Amino acid sequence: MIRRTGLDRLVWLFGRLLRETRGSVALQFAFIGPAVLLLGVGAIDLMAVATAQGRLQAIADAGALAGAPALALATDGASAKERAASFVAGEISQWPDAPDFVGTYEIVDRAGQRAIRVLLEGHRPSFFANMLPPGGWHFIGDASATSVGLVPLCVLVTQNSGSQLLHAKDASRMNAPSCMVHSNRDIEVEGGSITAAAVQAVTSARGFISPSANTGAAPIDDPFSGLALERERGFNIGCTVAELTNRIRVTTGTHSIPPGRHCGGVEARGTARIVMQPGEHFFLQGHLVIDETARLEGQDVVLFFDQASKFEFKGQARVKLDGRKSGAYAGIVMGSLRDNRQDFVISADHVESLLGVIYVPSARLIVAGTADVARESAWTVIVAHKVQLRGSPSLFINANYSASDVPVPAGVGPRAGGSRLIH
Repeated sequence: MIRRTGLDRLVWLFGRLLRETRGSVALQFAFIGPAVLLLGVGAIDLMAVATAQGRLQAIADAGALAGAPALALATDGASAKERAASFVAGEISQWPDAPDFVGTYEIVDRAGQRAIRVLLEGHRPSFFANMLPPGGWHFIGDASATSVGLVPLCVLVTQNSGSQLLHAKDASRMNAPSCMVHSNRDIEVEGGSITAAAVQAVTSARGFISPSANTGAAPIDDPFSGLALERERGFNIGCTVAELTNRIRVTTGTHSIPPGRHCGGVEARGTARIVMQPGEHFFLQGHLVIDETARLEGQDVVLFFDQASKFEFKGQARVKLDGRKSGAYAGIVMGSLRDNRQDFVISADHVESLLGVIYVPSARLIVAGTADVARESAWTVIVAHKVQLRGSPSLFINANYSASDVPVPAGVGPRAGGSRLIH
């Protein structure tokens, strides 16, 4: 027995009516034949529209899911919208008979979660010259999705023993609104505050922390433990007496310093201006001190310190540094050897930008003074043995990773995750 589809049956019935010679049947066909044909064509049109509606909704769903993971990459959500729009455009280009559509991409709030909404408004003409329905067929695909990836990691205290490893005292403030602050031991806030997208500690946390810190977290390993610092050319030989004698000490003028070894350190005071040329700078047996109203600038640089060296930014000094854009140290702006147990101090009033990773795995980073620190950085990451805030500084840990061409090293910043559709 031959099974006929709905369209086959319609054609078969039409043919039978044409062959029928009896007057009553012919007369009936004269009345109902056109209506049957119109109903059949209309059914086919409706099926095509239903198929297009389903496909447009599927594209909206997939576009929202494609854009959602980027919500953690930039605070304004621009990257998420761009990804979603690009995905939708690619899918529509693969659709041979795609309808006309208008796409709207926006960042919305869904029950307290940032989500991306993809709204696709489609249109295609009807078989009846857009008269039924009037103006043709209109249909939409509407989907919202949120990221379920891990919160970007921007502060990591690596030490796992002792106390007050992440310590904010006096009236100091740490502001990390779009990323996570993590301590492999404890967090103690005495008079100060820590505000972040997420805060967690392996052991304990107390004081003004917003949102409330999660304790009992799993430790996070040093993400740069495999970085071969000691073998680099900057530290594999000591400084000669002549090199130590020629250390840089300035109080006026502009001094451009090429990358390489800086034996005996660099000190700038008064009105001096130090410009670090792009590349890798290695400080041996001497500190980098920027004090009074001196200035330190550098783009596409990384500053590394041996066990006898450190940096100190003090007084009214101005500091603006952007990390390396390529090479083995891409994304790092300042760092130290693993046997360096110095105190690295930021207490200057005008530390405008520290764009990149500050990596001092065995040292303590002290942020003091009374001013904002790193407010103008698109992003900053701190990986340190200990972090202490004292006095009344405001340390800004921004996380607008897509706003800079300094890459974020693997292991910090955005971390792997996924996305899910929400209603």
